[in-house]
Amino acid sequence: MVFPEASGWTLEKGRILEIVLLTTNRNAYYEFTGNPGPTHNYRCGTAQRRLGPGVLRWRQRLHHKRWDRWEGRCIQQKAAPPHLSWARPFRTQGSQWGATTSLAQDSPKPITVRLPVGWGAGSGLVGEEASQYHFSILLKNPLFHQNLSSQPCTKMREAKLPSFSNYGLQWCFKQLSKEEFQTFKELLMEKASELAMCSFPWVEVNNANVEHLASLLHEHYKESLAWKISIHIFEKMNLSTLSEKARKEMKKYSLTEIPENSTQRKNDQEPSMKEVPEISQAIEQDGAIAAETKEEGFGDNTRDYKGYVMTKFATELDEYRGFENLASDCPEMQTLLGAFSPDQRGFQPRTVVLHGKSGIGKSTLARSVLLCWAQGELFKGMFSYVFFLHASDMQCMSEGSFAELISRKWPDSQVPMMEIMSQPERLLFVVDGFDDLDFASQDDDTNLCKDWAAKQPMSVLMLSLLRKVLLPESSLMITVRDTGIEKLKSMLTLPRYLFVGGISVEKRIQLLLGHMKDEHQKTQVLHSVVDNHPLLDECQVPVLGSLICKALNLREASGKSLPPTRQTLTGLYATFVFHQLTPRDASRHCLNQEERAILKSLCLMAVQGVWNRKFLFYGDDLGVHRLRESELSALFHTNILLQDRGCDRCYMFPHVSLQEFFAALYYVLEGLETERAPYPVFMENMSLVELQQISSNAHLFQMKRFLFGLMSKEVTGALEVLLGCRVPLAMKQGLLSWISLLGQQASTPAPPDLLDAFHCLFETQDEEFVRLALNSFQAVWLPINRRMDLMVSSFCLQHCQCLQKIRIDVHESFSEDEFTEAQPLIPQGTPIKTLADEGWKSLCFVLSTHPSLRQLDLSGSILNEWAMKTLCIKLRQPTCKIQNLIFKGVQVTLGLRHLWLTLITNRNIKYLNLENTHLKDADLMMVCEALRHPNCLLESLRLDHCGLTPACCLVISQILVTSISLKSLSLVGNKVANQGIKPLCNALTASQCTLQKLILGNCGLTAADCQDLASALISNQSLTHLCLSSNSLGSEGVNMLCQAIKLPNCGLQRLILSECSLDVASSGFLAFALMGNKHLTHLSLSMNPVEDGGMNLLCEALMQSSCHLQDLELVKCHLTAACCKKLSHVITRSKHLKSLDLAVNALGDEGIIALCEGLKHRRASLRRLGLEACGLTSGCCEALASALLCSQRLTSLNLMQNNFSPVGMMKLCPAFAQPTSNLQIIGLWKWQYPTQIRKLLEEVQQLKPQIIIGDSWYSSDEDDRYWWKN
Repeated sequence: MVFPEASGWTLEKGRILEIVLLTTNRNAYYEFTGNPGPTHNYRCGTAQRRLGPGVLRWRQRLHHKRWDRWEGRCIQQKAAPPHLSWARPFRTQGSQWGATTSLAQDSPKPITVRLPVGWGAGSGLVGEEASQYHFSILLKNPLFHQNLSSQPCTKMREAKLPSFSNYGLQWCFKQLSKEEFQTFKELLMEKASELAMCSFPWVEVNNANVEHLASLLHEHYKESLAWKISIHIFEKMNLSTLSEKARKEMKKYSLTEIPENSTQRKNDQEPSMKEVPEISQAIEQDGAIAAETKEEGFGDNTRDYKGYVMTKFATELDEYRGFENLASDCPEMQTLLGAFSPDQRGFQPRTVVLHGKSGIGKSTLARSVLLCWAQGELFKGMFSYVFFLHASDMQCMSEGSFAELISRKWPDSQVPMMEIMSQPERLLFVVDGFDDLDFASQDDDTNLCKDWAAKQPMSVLMLSLLRKVLLPESSLMITVRDTGIEKLKSMLTLPRYLFVGGISVEKRIQLLLGHMKDEHQKTQVLHSVVDNHPLLDECQVPVLGSLICKALNLREASGKSLPPTRQTLTGLYATFVFHQLTPRDASRHCLNQEERAILKSLCLMAVQGVWNRKFLFYGDDLGVHRLRESELSALFHTNILLQDRGCDRCYMFPHVSLQEFFAALYYVLEGLETERAPYPVFMENMSLVELQQISSNAHLFQMKRFLFGLMSKEVTGALEVLLGCRVPLAMKQGLLSWISLLGQQASTPAPPDLLDAFHCLFETQDEEFVRLALNSFQAVWLPINRRMDLMVSSFCLQHCQCLQKIRIDVHESFSEDEFTEAQPLIPQGTPIKTLADEGWKSLCFVLSTHPSLRQLDLSGSILNEWAMKTLCIKLRQPTCKIQNLIFKGVQVTLGLRHLWLTLITNRNIKYLNLENTHLKDADLMMVCEALRHPNCLLESLRLDHCGLTPACCLVISQILVTSISLKSLSLVGNKVANQGIKPLCNALTASQCTLQKLILGNCGLTAADCQDLASALISNQSLTHLCLSSNSLGSEGVNMLCQAIKLPNCGLQRLILSECSLDVASSGFLAFALMGNKHLTHLSLSMNPVEDGGMNLLCEALMQSSCHLQDLELVKCHLTAACCKKLSHVITRSKHLKSLDLAVNALGDEGIIALCEGLKHRRASLRRLGLEACGLTSGCCEALASALLCSQRLTSLNLMQNNFSPVGMMKLCPAFAQPTSNLQIIGLWKWQYPTQIRKLLEEVQQLKPQIIIGDSWYSSDEDDRYWWKN
């Protein structure tokens, strides 16, 4: 035992202190009694008082795992103290007191303890050092019994019955009204004088509450006599019903009944704890929360409800296998302490969502929330009531009021509903199993309910609660699977999301080893699971860990075990499920027709549940599918459907994934009976194309994977044995068709189905099948978000024979010591391979040995030094054919130093992009050294937004002079202006410089820097491409550049001057330059205020035969219809102009009609015309259609973001379809037009399969038009 701190008391010498204990557990009370004498010094912490004789009450809350509460009272010393006392002297334990106890049953006198004053510093006892104090410590009515054995005292049987009796008597008193309770106390004082065995504190009776009065009766009377007195008074008050209930209650507490003329029971007849455990638990709960509810101002109802919650949920959690492992392993409960607390920004949620994988422990955590709340360990003082609502409540009570639903959660029929609902802000509703709630018919918010007393369908009430229409001030805690979180988001207002993780690697291995019988099995299972990280991840869920272990044992026993890397979830589930199926005829190894029908019915119920997100089934569901429990029990060794403890006739599969396995099996069984092969995850009339376009079907992923896994040779063989027939090959063809559809969009930004398809193919473990499925894939984009993604990608990519480009977004943080925590549990000598080692190494090996792969893009990835080093080592291998490396925004920490050596070793690498990667001076020096090396053949280097300074340009300039291979350099977004531009231009003038493309966009250049650039253009004969966009050059700067450009020896071919603050005057300078330079073929002036005046000047130059410009971009240049007539003349007369982009200019119908006149001319050579967002309407459609019919050369037209009516589009579509029209690319947003027009556009594509109609007009870069972006 540990006693409260000694520093809490200061006593004068010579006074006797008697300490009476109520209990020795936490949440307990202590009563200190004694004769304080004339004065008494009392000290608690820093507060000190000098008190005279009388009564002193004191309570103090201490920390967890120490005395939680204790209360002291100084009163007159009793003449006859109780007989139980401390038998040994106190001893110090640090700053605390401690002692052992014994029971002195034969002696009524207390055994005193003499304590010398002045134990030393901090003892808390003051006075003369030679003085002594006399202490007796006496037990009184303990409320907690089961924990006494853990205390340093003997077991006390005599103390048990009063505690049980006390609780039961309190219950009886609570049935009285306020007036009746007062009458009871008055009659008690009349009756007690006749039966009193000791002095009774009458003064306290009048003000005593229920608990205090029951305690007083048990303190001063024998327990049976206390009941007899109470029952007699109940009868005198004509409360016969309560009197009878009191007799029944007492029967529970005693081995003998209380007859009408009850007599006192002997001590040896009192009940034991084991005989009445429910009463023991009730008393424990009541004692644990009594003081808290009183202290926080809650009533008796709250205390009773908490006791009920503790009984109910403690039992449920004890039944849950693995709960202790889960609760002790994960930190979620600690996180929940602040779930409803404000964050750093002051946001305080009213809704908290617990999400995670199925079976991970969300429901268990939700139940433990109620238990911890009732025990006072969670949300203390925040909620008066916490109610647990489960999805099964909707089925068990299809209609009713919310008050009725709450009443079902109350321990008895006397529900204080008005008290509960009077403070909705102090209510917490824990909604468990959102995925199983049926809201199918409740999409309309107008039917929601605000009245908790109104009768409504249960779905309406639950939706009203979630949407904060019903009891908006209350708080919610909701559990949901990760697959259902998107659906839940649309129903909630400002929720806080908390992720529920699984058990740790250490706990997983402990669970796995617990299923093994001998060391050989342990070693084999560890190899199969620990080396197969997907399976180890699944073992986060205890029930799946158990299933996987059973399947592995079955495989070991049959001699059909596979290498760890070839173990799949489908294969293990198939082993487990097929073993559970039992043919009735023992002589047959396969199911008969009737058994197959039962299995198919079960699978049909499973697949319909998966599609409808239904994972809780009821008796009616079984009836619809003609399933009976007896038939299922006969067919399976174990119960494949478990009864939910929350509702009768309510069933569920042991885990959602097992339901998904049976759902996948349905398609195989259905395929056996129909000639056509059912499509994967195919329901009713849904086609593969429609399914592929659905992006919100995440709940179907696992079922699709199981379906592919069932097509593996291993599983198919076992299934054919079980069914006694062949599985048709047509099923595989359907799956191949679905994968081929994904190949058509595999290079689009991270298609959600592509990685899922890779997971599906991985389940087959059939290399030939995977090779056929991925044969058409040339470019893929894979997001690596989970550990299994690495293994799956490695397996599939090696079979993409035509793969040329790949982008991988690696978001997984690599951890090399993943199993450090579990090492002590793993048998010595068992090699452990972490995912970071094997998964990433395997992927890098596949990338570096792929024969057709030419581009690797890791943009946005997170790569630590180890990962970068591993990649670069693989890239240096002779087998690596990769030419382009893209590392945009990659977090590479210290790993870049490994890349520079790779540039020297691998002579195939031609292109390197390090955009948005911060480069240190050391990195720049190393890349300079690498590019100088004769083995480095890098041709293009992009260092955009790399934090380079003008000083860095000096180092880069040395590269330009010394590198014989570098042809393109981009420094966009770096500080090049002032001191930086001069060394670069000096390098360009050197005869050794062979640079062809220089991109200096957004480098802070001004007109002052243009003189150096002009000098470089005059001297350099190799530079053909120059981009100066987003620099404030102005007309002065452009004038200097034009002076160089118009010279015959300037070899510049493409010039980008977008957003350079150019005006009409600038257009004049450029017009003169165009007439003097025969090399310049591409010019971009987009986002400059050129206006109609500047455009007219440019048109004059474009019509000259000396101008060879082929491509002119004038996007957003403030042009109007006024300049279109001259542009029409340019289209007619220019022999060289092939592309003209006039997007985002207010040309209007009038301007386009003028342009069409030029397009109709037989000499017009324009091939590409951009008219996006030019304010066009149907008024110009007739002229445009006529021009399309006449133009022999126009192949590309952009008409997006214009306001064409259906009438206008009906004029354009026939023109698109005419054989005389040569259009191949049309920029149009088809979705903005009605169905009739979309149908016409589809007919155009059917007539001309080569034509492309869509929003990808600018992505078509056949002439390297956007070279400065690549």
